[in-house]
Amino acid sequence: MLLVEQIIGTIAEELAKQIEQRNYSERNLWVPAARQLRFPYWDWAAEDVARNGLPRVLKEDKLKVFMGGRNEIEVANPLSYYPYVGEIPPDFQDVESVNGVSYFSQWRRSFRYAESSPDAKRSNIQALERVLKRNVPDMRRKIALLFTFPNGEDSAKAWDEFSNTAMESKRENDQTLRGSLEGVHNNVHSYLGGNGHMSDPDYAAFDPIFFLHHSNVDRLFSLWEWCYPKYWMQDGYTYDGTAYPWTQDRGTYHQVYNEQVLPRGNLAPFRTEKGEYWTSEQTRFLDPKIPGFHPKYYSYPEFEGIKVDLPANDAMRNAGRNKIAKHYGFNPRDSAHRGRGTHPSFPIPRNIPVGIPDNYEMIPQYRSFVVQVRLLEHAYNRSYSFNLTYKTPSGSEEYVGSVSVFARADHSPCAECASRRASRSVVRGVIPIPDTLVEKIISLILAAGSFEAILGNIKKGLTGELVDSTGQKLATAEGGDDAEDVPAGRSTSAKVTPLTISLLSSAIAEDADDSVYMLDSSNHGDIFSHGWLATHEDSRLE
Repeated sequence: MLLVEQIIGTIAEELAKQIEQRNYSERNLWVPAARQLRFPYWDWAAEDVARNGLPRVLKEDKLKVFMGGRNEIEVANPLSYYPYVGEIPPDFQDVESVNGVSYFSQWRRSFRYAESSPDAKRSNIQALERVLKRNVPDMRRKIALLFTFPNGEDSAKAWDEFSNTAMESKRENDQTLRGSLEGVHNNVHSYLGGNGHMSDPDYAAFDPIFFLHHSNVDRLFSLWEWCYPKYWMQDGYTYDGTAYPWTQDRGTYHQVYNEQVLPRGNLAPFRTEKGEYWTSEQTRFLDPKIPGFHPKYYSYPEFEGIKVDLPANDAMRNAGRNKIAKHYGFNPRDSAHRGRGTHPSFPIPRNIPVGIPDNYEMIPQYRSFVVQVRLLEHAYNRSYSFNLTYKTPSGSEEYVGSVSVFARADHSPCAECASRRASRSVVRGVIPIPDTLVEKIISLILAAGSFEAILGNIKKGLTGELVDSTGQKLATAEGGDDAEDVPAGRSTSAKVTPLTISLLSSAIAEDADDSVYMLDSSNHGDIFSHGWLATHEDSRLE
């Protein structure tokens, strides 16, 4: 993104000079503006996206721009799609899905939710916006959780959980409640692409929206780094008293096989202005005291009182992360005050554990619930998603959220992907359950219902489905102990069945400034213990 921004800035300044040379009355107007140009980001988790979908500038194929002499002309919108210049690259390959084919080797432009035809003419923006609008509330809750990491966590483990879906340091028995930035990033690729370019890692960057999406990922990363400057990958992590290095499989451009990954390791093929490879450590850019500091001069508007390029103390950082969490919808104290997510039977620790400051108090009768998801990355040889819905006894349904797997097909030239496919790599994610939904579920049972009864009601109302990038159902499951067992002849194969989908909860302690600690994190077991029903042949093939 940094390289793209620099190239665009260089070209913009050259064009600005040409405009000023042809329009004497507009000298000293265009060049200063070009020098201030930065690549834009699109906050896909803003509240208005749930109402309005894509901004007009990201979906209309034509737009009007001002030229020199204040002339207005209509041009093809470079943010709506990319038309290939010259021949389509010869190594492009078509990708088959349940509902047809993505004709990457024949489409002469980028698409979002295209018709399955080599002669497709336009993107189906209506289909895209239906999926996007439905998922914005879930994405907001996920982002909010990313800013609830407490102080004093193990630096490497906190970074591992925040940064990626593999979560190498968590091992098998983790009770993670916060998810990862990569997980939210994967969701957006799924929602925007359909059977088009954004849903396929090999072709996603040909859609111009890719860059506005990643600019927002960079923005969220910069906000997180500002809030948590002490959390970083380090040289490895510790598990049960034993130190382990980070490892990485063989890559296409930088050959590494089960080799230790260090903060000072090379990030090939990207090079600095000195011709040296960038390192992971140099991607940290907010604090000159950080070893390897390499300023990149990123610029973002102030957000919730945060200006990431200005120094801050711990109190400012704590206040900032609390404001961000609230902005995106995580406010336990307010929820408890309104009776959302509360019940007298909820187990709450009597005492604040050692290590948490004395000024923290438990929120009474309140617990925060999430669904933890572990999926096989290469189950369907392409991108797919797990969707979660709650169905009431009356039959009404409330969509909760999803976890997306952003995966390549087996014919992809990605060498590391082939290694991960062979090792049955796992994608982890979380889906926060809204406090308003917990409140509805509690209202369905007697006020004196036990905690176990509430857990049972949450589970038995949940339904899951696996869907491909076009939304086609591949498998379904019913939650709870009372669900019927899926007949063996109709169940999903081991190749695609989710590894675990569990219900987790935690109590919350807050201080006067609304800083939160998640306590008593508990795993309440598998939700879909009666099996998965294959609804498509791709889910049955071994």
